[in-house]
Amino acid sequence: MNPSKIDVLLIEDNPGDVHLVKTLLAQSNQANNSPSLIHLTHTEKLNSAQTLLATKPYDLVLMDLSLPDAHGLDSFLEINKFQPTVPIVILSSHTDHETAIQAVQLGAQDYLSKDDLSANMLVKTIHHTIERHRLLLEISQRASELETQNLALNDFAHTVAHQIQGLLSQMVGYASLVDSHYQEQLSVPARQAVDQIMQSGYKMNNVITELLFLSSMRSENIQVGELDNRRILTEVLKRLRYQIRETDAKITMPSQWPSALGYAPWVEEVWLNYISNGLKYGGNDEKPPILKLGAKSEGNGMVRFWVVDNGPGIAPADQKRLFKPHTRLTSKKIRGEGLGLSIVWRIVEKCGGQVGVDSQEGVGSCFWFTLPEKQT
Repeated sequence: MNPSKIDVLLIEDNPGDVHLVKTLLAQSNQANNSPSLIHLTHTEKLNSAQTLLATKPYDLVLMDLSLPDAHGLDSFLEINKFQPTVPIVILSSHTDHETAIQAVQLGAQDYLSKDDLSANMLVKTIHHTIERHRLLLEISQRASELETQNLALNDFAHTVAHQIQGLLSQMVGYASLVDSHYQEQLSVPARQAVDQIMQSGYKMNNVITELLFLSSMRSENIQVGELDNRRILTEVLKRLRYQIRETDAKITMPSQWPSALGYAPWVEEVWLNYISNGLKYGGNDEKPPILKLGAKSEGNGMVRFWVVDNGPGIAPADQKRLFKPHTRLTSKKIRGEGLGLSIVWRIVEKCGGQVGVDSQEGVGSCFWFTLPEKQT
């Protein structure tokens, strides 16, 4: 847009309203001592407006919604569809204010009442609308660029993470080989070093797995099906085996689980977060963590799953903040450092369930989530 000239297309079939707009713009141009500041082109019909828009770039369209060849919202929709990059301001009478508001809801930038129109109002609306539309286009373009960059970064992260996992598997594999076949030949410090390598390797693999999981949550097409919680929990406990050993934790669970629906890789992360938090914050200096896993049908088409721990419990004020992103509690027992539980909330919500916690200070906590029950 040339800053010294604004090209406006007026679509209006009422001679009196056309004269009013021209007069107000002339007054404004004279007041600004710039006769060419706003240049107005006028047409009475929608068809001729489309011809003009196809042959010349306009900065803004002023239009009435009642035209000889179109009426109401159809007038706006036709012009907006024909030239979507040009901002449109509706000129309305008292009788079609509601229609003008609907047009704004559908994409028009603004509307002006002909009965209350003034030179100052008209010119300000033209300038503000053009600038606002320009900013919106810039934001849209920037958002598109950021989306492209995010996709590229996501691909890069996946590639790097998988390469790291491959190298990590080799490292842990060789450490496991040494541990299995040469343990008798190693000194005590050497055996401890090998064990530490294996523990750190498995923990690092868990971190990478969760990072890959996070990056795929937005784009992954999930296939919801019946969950095999025994298999899921076997994998979870395998991933947490060093943490379980370090804490000397006791974990109990039922032999049978109610049939529920969900996306197994995501539900595995829910169990992983709940159980790892229970291992980290359950128990105390005198007794190890004791976790009780369970589930039951609620009778309303949902199944509730839970992890009960023997930790210090959580204050009521902190319970309300647990599943919010980036929450850090003020107590020494920080639950999941915010991120893990916010992921749990997102996963379960996407699977059609809810999350929550029941806790009493000094007694322990019960972290639960629900999933749709499989109907027989």
